[in-house]
Amino acid sequence: MSEGEGKQGVPWRIIGIGSPVAGDDLGWLAIDWLRNAGFDRDAELLTLDRPGPALIDYLQPDSWVILIDAMDAGLPAGSVRELALDGINVRASAPSSHDLGLAEALALARALGGLPRHLYVVGIQMGADGADGAGQEWRREACSALTTRVRGMMQVPVAVGTEAIS
Repeated sequence: MSEGEGKQGVPWRIIGIGSPVAGDDLGWLAIDWLRNAGFDRDAELLTLDRPGPALIDYLQPDSWVILIDAMDAGLPAGSVRELALDGINVRASAPSSHDLGLAEALALARALGGLPRHLYVVGIQMGADGADGAGQEWRREACSALTTRVRGMMQVPVAVGTEAIS
């Protein structure tokens, strides 16, 4: 089995989206946790700094992809949710193609026929970090829960657009 291939030879790519300097680092943190848990033996692990439409370059139709990003859904900090592609809200209008978020990039990829055969989108609810390190506990719990979910996703792949699992 080569690097980036799961147990059944599936070409897995796991992408953490966000920014390590803009307070939007949950996707990057998740990739660090997955790397420390040894997932880099079974998947290609990447971090992308707010990729916008460039995300499409990482979504080949024959690939199996897990996207991880921070979300603001009003849930408790650190909640981890699998999101159905059809349930991700696209903003009514983006001022330019340079301002495309995850939802808009995925909508563009779909319109261009460039979505992977198997795609998971996972959101981690953002929360406040206190100066005393109070935010570290919910971050650890979120990454631990995410690691378990990703392990399960890699065992039973699903097709694009399936319903979210709460």
